[in-house]
Amino acid sequence: MHDEPRCTTHGALVLTLAVAALLDMATSTALSLTDQSPSVPVIVFRTVDAYVSPAALIASFIAGMLWLLNRQKAGKLLFSVTLALAMLALLDNLVGLIVSLFDKQDNPADLLLSASLVYIESLAVFAAYYWKFDNPYQVRIAAGEKIHPGIVFPHNMCAFDSLTGWQPTFMDYAFLSFNTASTFGPTLPIPLRNPIQIGMMFQVAIAMAVLIMLAARAIGLIS
Repeated sequence: MHDEPRCTTHGALVLTLAVAALLDMATSTALSLTDQSPSVPVIVFRTVDAYVSPAALIASFIAGMLWLLNRQKAGKLLFSVTLALAMLALLDNLVGLIVSLFDKQDNPADLLLSASLVYIESLAVFAAYYWKFDNPYQVRIAAGEKIHPGIVFPHNMCAFDSLTGWQPTFMDYAFLSFNTASTFGPTLPIPLRNPIQIGMMFQVAIAMAVLIMLAARAIGLIS
């Protein structure tokens, strides 16, 4: 009864990583428009991203094909590879964005677009990240195993009969990712395992870095 939602969630998250790769490529394009004569560090980050983003997109496409063919084991392995590439691309764009901040020739409008794309990209990547490190425990709990999950959702704590064997879906992880980035920390879903806690700290750091960068740029324009 729970196999279909679980499978659908996996497929939705593979698609989400593909969207993240496309957003990453769009961010690279937007960053390249900020300055026609970039500094050496900016060139380095752009070069890395020129290879990582397409690799993540190709990996997500193959993972999607494996999912459609019901090759679950191989699909999950490639999903992990895609997620690692997506995280690397996200970090690369974030650092490139921060480095671009110190270039006075940068176009503020293009920087704003780049920052927005990085923020949206982080929502997609971390929704997949939370699923990766929480879903295996949720599956085992739904099967009756007495262990604790990576994330405690409100549904886990409710005694409604209709929630017996409940497992988080794509929307639950997307909601968690959005709330973490928007409120700079966990809200109602509670992180219990270290990978989830590390991921949340990383996502909050990205959201704060984007916000601080935009504030600093705004102050620079005013002064």
